[in-house]
Amino acid sequence: MSLTKPIKTASSIAITTRLVLFYLISILFIMFCTNWFQFKALSEDLEFEDNDFLTERMTRLRAVIARNPDTPFALKDQIPANDSDRHIRYLVRVQDARGRTILESPGMSGLPVALFPPAVTGDQLGRGAKYRGAGGEHYLLNSAWAEAFGDPHFRLVQIALDVEDEHALMVKYQLKMGASVLIGLLMAAVLGIVITRKGLQPLQEMAATVAQISETDLHQRIRMGVWPKELDQLTLALDGMLGRLEDSFARLSEFSANLAHELRTPINNLRGEAEVALSRPRSNDEYRHIIESSIEECERLSRMVGDILFLARPEQGFVPHLIDARAETETLAEYYRTLADEQQITIAIQGGGTVSVDPPLFQRAVGNLISNALHYTPTAGRITVTLTETRGGRIDLSVEDNGMGVDASELPRVFDRFYRSPQARLRHNQGSGLGLAIVRSIMTLHGGTVTIASETGRGTVATLSFPGPQLAARQGGAAPV
Repeated sequence: MSLTKPIKTASSIAITTRLVLFYLISILFIMFCTNWFQFKALSEDLEFEDNDFLTERMTRLRAVIARNPDTPFALKDQIPANDSDRHIRYLVRVQDARGRTILESPGMSGLPVALFPPAVTGDQLGRGAKYRGAGGEHYLLNSAWAEAFGDPHFRLVQIALDVEDEHALMVKYQLKMGASVLIGLLMAAVLGIVITRKGLQPLQEMAATVAQISETDLHQRIRMGVWPKELDQLTLALDGMLGRLEDSFARLSEFSANLAHELRTPINNLRGEAEVALSRPRSNDEYRHIIESSIEECERLSRMVGDILFLARPEQGFVPHLIDARAETETLAEYYRTLADEQQITIAIQGGGTVSVDPPLFQRAVGNLISNALHYTPTAGRITVTLTETRGGRIDLSVEDNGMGVDASELPRVFDRFYRSPQARLRHNQGSGLGLAIVRSIMTLHGGTVTIASETGRGTVATLSFPGPQLAARQGGAAPV
């Protein structure tokens, strides 16, 4: 099977699209803030100039009234005439204290007195009020009292400044700003797509490199190429994954080969015995002997299948209890005592303690270690099972023998399934290489560990380290009995 087979995944927004959208939103925000600031500054500048113009005109009219309080016609020079050839920039209205109009510019009648802001006295003038007429005209209105004969409310002066040109200028400016924003966003989108694709090109190259790796060349590594610093963690993760895959494929291949080898031996034995039985007529005792031998091979196959099934799902039936490890170990030692006596091997038990485990699994793990020790310990040898309670309530159970030992180069692989060293095969050819793998699986299930120390020709020490009862209860829900 090729690793390059495409896998269907749920559709999602592409990174390029996301980056371009974020980029456009940022550009839009920046352009909006910049244009708004410019628009606001221009609007305030124009309004300031218009108010300055109104203030200058209002000051001039008030000065004329103060110099000529009895001569209203002196104001005519300050009021724009009705000239059809010339646009009237501003309109003026002068009233007395009773609200009677003394002078008024043509067109001022369309602007009622009530529209103007409240008139002020003194030298200071307020800001003008904006007004839009029914015909769409735009004015800036202001009013003030003119003083004469010591009366601060001698004349009411109202001025309306035509700001249509300014309004039209601001409308045009708004349109230009909108057009510039749209053009800017379009250019930013094009540049954003180009820049993003260029920036993500290393990812595409990395994806192409990974896609070319199949199960036959898992030795390749991504980090050997030249990648941006931002991809360092990704290359490390991918190389780690490839390393784990390579190791898993190697173990799977070895497992398959070992499994085929281990299954082939009893099957060939069964077939050979059957062929021998059929080769010529035999006595009942001969047939009985052949059938008994076949049953032994079937039992061997059954045990192997059972072990494989256990390794596939060791957690089934896992019910931890608080047990006396010493008493349970003595029961196991008694079970193996007959075989030990036949080989003149002594089994001794030292120490004690309580441990929270699943009893059948505990018996299987410790039994596998004792069984291994019996297989590889010479006649008149000794096996010592030691129980030690450490800090934190942990229990260490070690099985030590003075047998053939394991070469240091073989130790890292002794827990692999179906792995047996050449020396072990010569010493005991009936094993399947699953015993220690089952022990490790049981210890992992209990939250503990298993370690092996060995020296060729001097023996082996296998140590099971179980967690304390409280920790085991948190991990597996142990219930004391």
